[in-house]
Amino acid sequence: MANLYALTHPLNDVTLKVLRGDPQKPLESLQGNILQGHGRERSVQIFLHFNRNEQEAVKQVKQWIMRLAHHITSAQQQFDEIQQYRQKKIRAGLFRSFFLSANGYEYLQLPFPQHIPGLGSEAFLRGMKAAQHRLNDPAPQYWEKGYQDQEHPLHAMVLLADDDPDAVLWAANKLCDEVKAYAQVCAMEHGKVLRNAQDKSIEHFGYADGLSQPLFFQSDLEWEKQQGERTHLWDPEREKTHVWDPGAGPNLALVPDPYGREGCDSGSYLVFRKLEQNVRAFKRWEYSLARALGLTGEDAKRAGALAIGRFEDGTPVVLQPTDGWPTNSFTYDEDPDGVRCPLQAHIRKVNPRQPGIPRIVRRGIPYGERKKEPKNKPSLQELPTDGVGLLFMCYQKSIAKQFEVLQYALANNPRFPAKQAPGIDPLIGQPGSDGVGQHKWPAHWKEPRERQKPFDFHGFVTLKGGEYFFAPSIYFLKHIEHIKPKP
Repeated sequence: MANLYALTHPLNDVTLKVLRGDPQKPLESLQGNILQGHGRERSVQIFLHFNRNEQEAVKQVKQWIMRLAHHITSAQQQFDEIQQYRQKKIRAGLFRSFFLSANGYEYLQLPFPQHIPGLGSEAFLRGMKAAQHRLNDPAPQYWEKGYQDQEHPLHAMVLLADDDPDAVLWAANKLCDEVKAYAQVCAMEHGKVLRNAQDKSIEHFGYADGLSQPLFFQSDLEWEKQQGERTHLWDPEREKTHVWDPGAGPNLALVPDPYGREGCDSGSYLVFRKLEQNVRAFKRWEYSLARALGLTGEDAKRAGALAIGRFEDGTPVVLQPTDGWPTNSFTYDEDPDGVRCPLQAHIRKVNPRQPGIPRIVRRGIPYGERKKEPKNKPSLQELPTDGVGLLFMCYQKSIAKQFEVLQYALANNPRFPAKQAPGIDPLIGQPGSDGVGQHKWPAHWKEPRERQKPFDFHGFVTLKGGEYFFAPSIYFLKHIEHIKPKP
């Protein structure tokens, strides 16, 4: 059987049986949250800088990592926990995962190699600060202090998650206490799933979150279909017309772990970005766009949906204007000129559902406290202008060919797609030397592009800091003190 990181199709029961029987247990060595989201309501991300680099300090850090590795949640454990929840509604406990930056590998005297075929390490080795001009990011001196300090680069990140906020906070404090002798906590981020009045997961602008993810297990594909049938959101006739297959092979996200067992252990590159959202400004611009398009009453909701590409409940704009069908099974093949869904709409910009466009595995979570939660229907003045946003995380096998391409070649590019040049992504687009371009919006369903109205809509999301990391295999982390650097 091919290596886990080389598999090109979702894992079915036969493949899982083979993997369970493998004496090297590749799924038990792979960290969780990559092939399936951890699913917890709360999270804490702890960013560490290891203070001293003399031999004894490095040894202590390696020994701490080895102890931590025995508590990291594996992909196999997570898969079993998800099955248990679906069958018996039993929720799992604390989730843990661990990541190293390129600087972290250097500190541990295990430099991350460049020469291994298929490793895709170029962007990772340079780090996110070096990508500033390529991604049109704010200069690092404008990031939050914990992320900008050149003298204390981020070496590692620990992710903890649980449904119990007290449990995850206790675990975070305990971990910080464990490492205080040889590590500095540069930043600590607290994530919390945000929900609307219907108890659906949303982001701070109020739109359904977590849709359109690659699915790596056949059981997840079947579960998604069953959920749609149960809630009457799956329509077999529509499935025939609007087909989009969310299935993916692990090779979308995994690469060989350079310090793992050859042909067995897998890892994945992680992009972390703290993205602050100005919710009040977004909603004010949303209302202004509605007025510019002459949309009133319930129709005014269409303005924000045009910018996102979905209505707040997740209904894709390209399918129907208001029929409440938050499906993932659609393409833009029947709307090549953007007369249904604008070409610059966020979900269309970064996922135009075309061959050759890279995909990523998103695992972000909202952060920040609000005076009034979305389910309580805050007024415009009660909406936050700062201090809230998204702890964006995505996994991939190549940062340069996946995340960075989506950011600079699609979201930031006012001329993508080239034929129509629709302007930058209204949400995450960051203008560069090419400017913003001209956004044009259809006031009516299927309105020809030449009659659409111009209206500038961007600048509501700001990068506050981040880094590129690697999620090593659990085998490597358990044996790190005894592993030798690559020649």
